[in-house]
This record gives sequence, C-alpha cells and structure tokens, in this order.
Amino acid sequence: MNASELCAKVFEAGVVGAGGAGFPTHVKLKARDIDTYLINAAECEPLLSGDCHLMRTEARRLVAAAEAVTEALGAARVLFVLKKKYVAERAALEAAGGSVFVVGDYYPAGDEIIMIQEVTGRTVPEGGLPLKVGVVVNNVETLYNIGRALEGHPVTRSWVTVGGAVREPGIWLVPLGTPAAKLLDLAGGPTTADPWYIDGGPMTGPYHREPDFHITKTSNGVLVVPGDSALVRYETMDVERMIRQARFACIQCNQCTVACSRNLVGYHLEPHRIMRAMAYPEQRTADVLRQAFLCSECNLCSGLHACPMQLSPRRVNQVLKKALRGQGIGPAFPEREIAPHPLRPYRLVPTNRLMARLGLSAYEDHPPYRGEVAVDEVFLPLRQHLGAPCLPRVAVGDVVAEGQVVAVPPEGALGVPLHASLGGRVTEITDGALRITAIGMEG
Repeated sequence: MNASELCAKVFEAGVVGAGGAGFPTHVKLKARDIDTYLINAAECEPLLSGDCHLMRTEARRLVAAAEAVTEALGAARVLFVLKKKYVAERAALEAAGGSVFVVGDYYPAGDEIIMIQEVTGRTVPEGGLPLKVGVVVNNVETLYNIGRALEGHPVTRSWVTVGGAVREPGIWLVPLGTPAAKLLDLAGGPTTADPWYIDGGPMTGPYHREPDFHITKTSNGVLVVPGDSALVRYETMDVERMIRQARFACIQCNQCTVACSRNLVGYHLEPHRIMRAMAYPEQRTADVLRQAFLCSECNLCSGLHACPMQLSPRRVNQVLKKALRGQGIGPAFPEREIAPHPLRPYRLVPTNRLMARLGLSAYEDHPPYRGEVAVDEVFLPLRQHLGAPCLPRVAVGDVVAEGQVVAVPPEGALGVPLHASLGGRVTEITDGALRITAIGMEG
C-alpha cells in the first residue's frame, strides 16, 4: 500500500493520536524523508494500562499495521519502544514478528522527544517536530486504530482504564460519547467519601469535581482520587494565587529546573527563571517567557515531586502559553546544537517512587480487561482532535447506523470525520456535540 492510499484510509476512519492532543494521524503519515518509525509503548502515566493490554492481546494486528505504515513512509526500520518491566508484552510482540527497543521504568519515558533521543541519539529541535530528525511516532492505541482502519473500520471506541479509588478497577472497550459516570458504575463506584475524577492520567489529565465528562478518541483513563490528596490540591489551585505566592514563596532553589525532563534532553527550559519572571515584571524578557513553549507539562517540576515550596511551574506554563498565543507569539527558537544533560541518567524519576510520592501505590496498577461497554445513548463532542471542530452531517430525528459518518471537518481545515458509536436516532445537536439514542429508548 502506498502512502496516499494509507493516508486516505486513516483519514476516512477518523484516526487521531489516542491519549494525547488528538493530532490527526493522516497528516503525520504524510511526512517524507523518514527513516525510523517508533511505536510509543512506554505507557508511562501511573495507573493507565490499556496499551499493555493491546500489546498482549492484539500483537499480530499491531505488528501488521506497523509494517504497513513503515512501508508507506519508506522508513528503514520500525521499533516498538517499551519498558523493560513489560515482559509479557515484549514476548507477545516479538512472537508476532515485531522488533523491540527497551527503556527504563521512569517517568516520563513516553514523552516522544525523550524517546526519540534515547532510541536514535537524535534530538528534535526546540519547537520542532520529530519529522525534522527523520522520525514518526505513534502510540499503541493509535497504531491499533490504524490497523482497524486498514480493515475498513472507523474509530468508534476507546480503550479506557478505570482505576484509582474504585471498587473493581479494570480496562473497558468504550463507545465514544459514553458518560464517565457509566464507567464508574461498572467499576463499583468510588471507595472514598470525597472523590475527585481524572480524565486521563494523574500527572497530566484534567481534574473534575463531578464525573460529568464523556469518553472521546483521546480518552485513556477515568481515575478516582481522594479530595484530600496532593494531586487534587495542585491541580485545582488558583493559578493567579500561585503567581502571587511565587513572589514570596519561591526560593529560587532551582529544583524545578533540576527535575525538568525537557531540560535533561538539553532544551533551554529553566522553570525557576519563568517563576521569577512571573513574580517580578522586570525579569520578564521575551527569551525567558518563550521558554514555556518547551514545557511538556509532565508535572515533575511541581510540589508533587520537585518544588519544596509546594508551587507548580507547570500550571504557570499552561497559563503563559495560552497568553503568549493570544498575543500572536509562537514557539520560535534559533537552531542550535543540543546535547542531553550529562547528569540525565542520574536524575530520572523511577515510576514506583513517583507513585509512592503521589499516594497511588495502594491502587491496582494493571487491572484486568472487563469487556465492551453497552450503552443506549452517547453524547459525541464535535471536537475530538487537534484542529477545527466537526460540522454535523445529520439532523435531529435522523436514524444512523453505527460507524456512519455523522460530522466532518470544515473544508480545508485540520480535522477528521466523526462516526456514530451507536446505532440509533439523533436526538440532540448542540454547538459542540450531538446525542444519539438507541431506537426505542428516546424520551
């Protein structure tokens, strides 16, 4: 299969980066001058294990899809990059004919900038993309969806780990648009009296007071943590208050920069200087503020790991990036030679130590697969990818089949089609979503 045929099938199936920002995969697969295709199988966020399940149970499909993509890219090699501790997963991939590259059990091993440097020895330029160094990266679920696309199946499901403080944690195959509350019921409900809910992993996923969100193409976890945990405290703290605190609380100890995973690959990112600049306007130079674009938001800089004063440079960087983009300022950096920090091997953060620090060690890390979720209604957000939201191609009252295209991106815009994850009747269309209800369950 050539590249144009592959990209067409992947686009038509609505494949986007699963578990990340949701970048449309067909665009990434149009890259040229690629010699290495990497499958990001590190799954480094604590408590998430859907990719591991897929490697154990869908290895043949994954390897076949990887070979098809490698051929279309014209790449010389393809490697599944996974942690040394994933013994069963490695065995399954190798038995299916896959080539494996093993990395250590540290966080964030799944950052593609870090992974590319560790596997190839090349460093993606600051503000650049992997294709600049001849590499394309997809994660495991994205590759699974590519394999399904080659078989003619659109993306209508996500593999979701439901875990943390729940009675029966597990992995479910979930129709897009399923309420998170439905999954929590299947997992027996929270075991804590004051639950908070995470849409994704504990280090990077958004936190919710109520489980009022829905599963999308980028969903990989629904986790529960107690309201008195440090995780909740940091992720719900008012950023303006934190910036005010930085004026008197930040001691410029440099520990956030010492821990910074992007600083360790050699990027010119110094979170302590950004914190100083946010506290003192006279320190706000363009060069310092623009560093925020280099932040991967891995969260190691915060009091969850590094900051002794309980601040969160990550959350400051999130606000700063949004403000800079609002002023028309983007991630432009001069080209330079980049080398990893000489102390990087000694500053890596072991996953088990991080889990202990986060108060997550007591929770089941690799729960069992518990089956496919059956629903009688879905609420499909029209933006499940990076780019423009989709426009409905159906109207209220229309009857649709599972897998039917129900929304498409605007002409010429970045995006992919959205397919019905449930056969039924369209019962509601809002500015940002559409609802499909099973026939006989309306009203």
